[in-house]
Amino acid sequence: MANPPEHNAETQKAQVQAQFARTAESYVTSITHKTGSDLERLVAVGEWDARQHALDVATGGGHTAFTIAPYVGQVMVTDLTPTMLQSAQTYLLAQGIKNAQFQIADAEALPFADASFDRVTNRIASHHFPNAAQSVQEAARVLKPEGIFILIDSTVPEDAELDPIVNKIEKWRDHSHGRSHTPTEWKTFFREAGLQVELEEPFRRIMHYDDWSARSQMTNEEKAALEEYILTLPTEIQNYLEVHTTEDGHLKDFSIDFTLFKTRKR
Repeated sequence: MANPPEHNAETQKAQVQAQFARTAESYVTSITHKTGSDLERLVAVGEWDARQHALDVATGGGHTAFTIAPYVGQVMVTDLTPTMLQSAQTYLLAQGIKNAQFQIADAEALPFADASFDRVTNRIASHHFPNAAQSVQEAARVLKPEGIFILIDSTVPEDAELDPIVNKIEKWRDHSHGRSHTPTEWKTFFREAGLQVELEEPFRRIMHYDDWSARSQMTNEEKAALEEYILTLPTEIQNYLEVHTTEDGHLKDFSIDFTLFKTRKR
């Protein structure tokens, strides 16, 4: 799927800022973002040491920065939305993190010099970017040679039917959603940016419907309409989504795909 025109990109970034300005605190406390085996894997595969300067792009609630801070000399924590970055800063400082710096930054136009960082991370954020390929180019630009970029995000199957349905569900729930890409698309972005994929780990996460919909502050009407849409999807699509219902027939939870990519600048 092609990236939207530039004027639409600016509109989407404004939507992202508006959405996360009003929901910032819910992302700081979100169990989905705060926990997960992918954070453990990020630490395990990142080849960290205390001399490194790391950059966390689109930090959201600050959970990735919090996870890597003990393993590096300094972590630059960034986000496009000032309110979100302030919430992340408050959270990180309250947790005793002392080696973090904070800066407003657009993932598609990072305000840092070439080859500034040993490590770059970006977790559960890229599906909000109007131009994910450009964000990868920027991550590669600010990386030092042999530096590592770890990206973790929701991904969609290499399936012409499932791809648009999963993205429709995400966009319905959160209008600032741009696109969850396929693993093949991501690997193309990495290759074009001069990044070599060293690790690709798919995994699934369960979305608990009440919490998932509340985090984006859906109205009761929107929540009910999306629930009806999901519960009336064809059986094979519901099976892919691993849809579960409550005893009274309401949507309890479903699962979506994520992928962790470890890449290196050559």
